[in-house]
Amino acid sequence: MKKHLVTLVMLTGLLAETVQAGTNGYLLNCFCARSYARGGTVVAIPDNSAVILSNPAGLAFMQQRAVGIGLGVLIPRVQFRNDANANTTADQKFYPMPFSGYVDPRPGSKWAWGFGLNVVGGMGAEYQLDHDLLGADQKYYSNFGYIKTGPAFAYRINDQLAVGAGFQLFYGMLDFKMPFSIDPVANLRGVADPNSGMTFGQMFAADPAQGGFGYDEVTAYAHMNGLSGFGAGANIGVFYKVNDRWSVGASYTSPTRMYLKGKATMDMSAQFNDAFGLAVQGIMAQNPGLTQEEAQAQAAAMFTNLGINLQEGVATEYSKAEADFDVPQKVSFGVSYRPTPRWTLGLDLEWIDWSSAFNNMPMRLKSGSNNNINLMINGSTTDGTFEYDFPLEWKDSYNIKAGVDYLWNEGTHLRAGFIHGKNPVPGNTVFAIFPAIVENHATVGFGQKLTKNLTLDVAYILSFNKTLSGSSTDHLVGKEYANSRNQLTEHLIVTSLAIGL
Repeated sequence: MKKHLVTLVMLTGLLAETVQAGTNGYLLNCFCARSYARGGTVVAIPDNSAVILSNPAGLAFMQQRAVGIGLGVLIPRVQFRNDANANTTADQKFYPMPFSGYVDPRPGSKWAWGFGLNVVGGMGAEYQLDHDLLGADQKYYSNFGYIKTGPAFAYRINDQLAVGAGFQLFYGMLDFKMPFSIDPVANLRGVADPNSGMTFGQMFAADPAQGGFGYDEVTAYAHMNGLSGFGAGANIGVFYKVNDRWSVGASYTSPTRMYLKGKATMDMSAQFNDAFGLAVQGIMAQNPGLTQEEAQAQAAAMFTNLGINLQEGVATEYSKAEADFDVPQKVSFGVSYRPTPRWTLGLDLEWIDWSSAFNNMPMRLKSGSNNNINLMINGSTTDGTFEYDFPLEWKDSYNIKAGVDYLWNEGTHLRAGFIHGKNPVPGNTVFAIFPAIVENHATVGFGQKLTKNLTLDVAYILSFNKTLSGSSTDHLVGKEYANSRNQLTEHLIVTSLAIGL
């Protein structure tokens, strides 16, 4: 046993930092080549280490002790178009996805156990896009990924029935750069005019005829830098072998919150320069005899009277940045049918609770270095905090996975399947660097026994092109995404080796 554990540790050490677009939201539909090739069906077909995360009860019906290692490569094609940009394709990326697992059905015992380490979700995209306020060739970039690792245990109640449970540690990584737009009234709460009580947000939003700037959003260029952190979760399952032809299974995966921490920067220079320009125009309109230099001097004096130090600018660093990134709970049910010894048919049904997990993403930026921004947000130069619930409003997803496995000969399996997963992303929060919108997937693959104890499995998954338009009037992330068009296609190749021990 000690030798097998050492082998597992060495294999899990192959993990590298990785991220990929998920095939439902940001979640992968499966975790190994064998199951993926037959449409991701695994809940009622316990024949590989994917059961550790999908239905731990299946461990009790595994045929032998084994180590599984694998690597997937995902090749997404992401496109975006809005009023400022013609149809633009994101930079081509290739995302590696390593995974490994160890299963031990413990022959002669009612107990079985396993240990897995898997990349199970993520998203990434990178563009150079024009922005109406910030200018041309702005970088839009996201890189998010997370892994699960932990043990699972199963107990075989009798020859037909088993129950199981697993416990997982999560590790997530998040980095993004993009224009960041907020509602000024809700977020710039510092008082600009003590006499009237007008806040900076109200001043930015007010009609120019009333001394404001008429902004319904204010935009900074933001970078959430190197956030990472941990979470914990669990899953339970049951597996019942009705007879030699029929099997059923069910599982539940708990919700998880990953607490990510890092640093952030935010630069409001473009927005502030625009406001300063509007102030100068307003002063000149009211005083036609002023030169532009004189109007600029008056505008500078106006901002100085509001407490803004023009020499300090409006770019800030936050030495502490936090984000609460939620992973949804999930309920799965599966059935398998073997009409003959060579054919296995599988069907999994799945509910993913995106509406609870991804209604918003709470963010907390602390220790801001710029007194002007601190003043506008909090009314105090010493209070360098900014809290914001990034809007997402994802909807629950209901998924259907169907597949077939045909034993061509004693050493070769041929597999195919189809996955339909409802897109959880609504039109009022879809944005360029997180378009996790694909719905339909075709899968094919094969398994080849190379030696008595070594099997190679290969799968190819095509996620068909999906297009989603941004809402025209009520987009919550930013006006730039109104009437936008977001497209995503994915190609995924997965290989794995099962090593019998």
